Amino acid sequence: MLKYQTKGMVRPATNLLWLLIFSASLLLPSSTLWAQSNLGQYTEEAPLGTWNIFGVNLAPSLGLGLNQSVLNLTSAASLTNPALLSFLPATTLSLNLSFSQDQLAKYWLVNTGVLTTNGNLYCRNWQFDYLGISQRFGKWTVAMAVAVTEDYSRPKVDYRLIYQQTLSHQLVLWQKGCQRNYVLGFSRNLNSSLAAGLSLVLRSGHIERNLEETWPVDGIQMTDNRYQKIRGFYVVFGLSYRVRDWLTLGLSLILPSVSKVSGQSQLTYKVPETQTNIEILGQAQDRTKKPMVAGVGAKFSLRPNLDYYLEGTYFDWANYAFSYFGEPLERNFRKVIRLGTGLEYRTRLKFLGRIWSTPYYLGFLWDPQPMTEVNSNYFYLTFGSGLCTDFISLSFSTAIGLETGSGQHLKNQKIAITLELYPGAKKNRGRRTS
Repeated sequence: MLKYQTKGMVRPATNLLWLLIFSASLLLPSSTLWAQSNLGQYTEEAPLGTWNIFGVNLAPSLGLGLNQSVLNLTSAASLTNPALLSFLPATTLSLNLSFSQDQLAKYWLVNTGVLTTNGNLYCRNWQFDYLGISQRFGKWTVAMAVAVTEDYSRPKVDYRLIYQQTLSHQLVLWQKGCQRNYVLGFSRNLNSSLAAGLSLVLRSGHIERNLEETWPVDGIQMTDNRYQKIRGFYVVFGLSYRVRDWLTLGLSLILPSVSKVSGQSQLTYKVPETQTNIEILGQAQDRTKKPMVAGVGAKFSLRPNLDYYLEGTYFDWANYAFSYFGEPLERNFRKVIRLGTGLEYRTRLKFLGRIWSTPYYLGFLWDPQPMTEVNSNYFYLTFGSGLCTDFISLSFSTAIGLETGSGQHLKNQKIAITLELYPGAKKNRGRRTS
């Protein structure tokens, strides 16, 4: 039985093969023993959806092709281009609820030699992934936020073999985890056309993996539990420059950083008949080197109610490094450039005695993945809408991604619902309602 729906059944390898693999793991704690073939996208530490994560995407960003470098509509700019905080209303409070649905073909023991499926697996998740506030003090703007930027969950597998109405074999595996970022951002207007910003970001996360295989008739039980705690820090720089009334440029830079990873493992093997009870505990101090990320964006004001966004984001994945319980793992990643574009069209309506703006978003994104073994690319179509006035804004967007290159035809979808409040605002300077 699978917790997440598949197109087919799960089939285990023979008990003898699994016993050999498990016995080897007791002697050699290398994580590569679990991968019998190339995993492709979903390696040990891979986030769901895509490797190319640039901040957190609230509804306006999601609907506009995931543009972030020059989009001054939410306080989430503190994670990508903090200079844009200067162009928000004096006080901005943002809350985001998201839904993600991702397909996986290979991960851990699934479709890598131990368990096989007849189709891709789904991983679905609802979560509040952003809460932030920004406040302007003269020429300065200060922002604080907490954001869930990466999800390490995997579809849970619960395989059971029933023979003559008796459970003879069961295998359960699951993985869960996430990364949270705590942000303190600053922005300053240098003149009427130029603003600069700086954000200090604390990275905190965890990954937990658990495997349990039992033969109830014989009382044999084998387990493997591994837990990793992630801590790191990085800096974000940003610039926003209005070249003309119709053209604004944005530049963002996330410096490379190193995260510390504290790991604990517990391996057990129990056979009551022979009174065998093996337990091996392990600890490790690892490091993950995150690459530099740079984004360049442009906003073209084609009409008073029509804006066009264009962005290129560079990810220096060639300098990425990851170690797992004391073993440096080879990733062979390449540098990639992600390209996104979007249109925002605004109309006006009168409702409850107020003038409301109704933005409509449409975007497209090309998102190449960094793996060199597989030339995998995601292509996203994004769209959304909203309703906003001088004191409140509610936006809704979705992004639908189709993957090519791996042969697995993976899909993922994300939905974002964003609520923003502007306490005490007399007019919404951050959004044009014309």
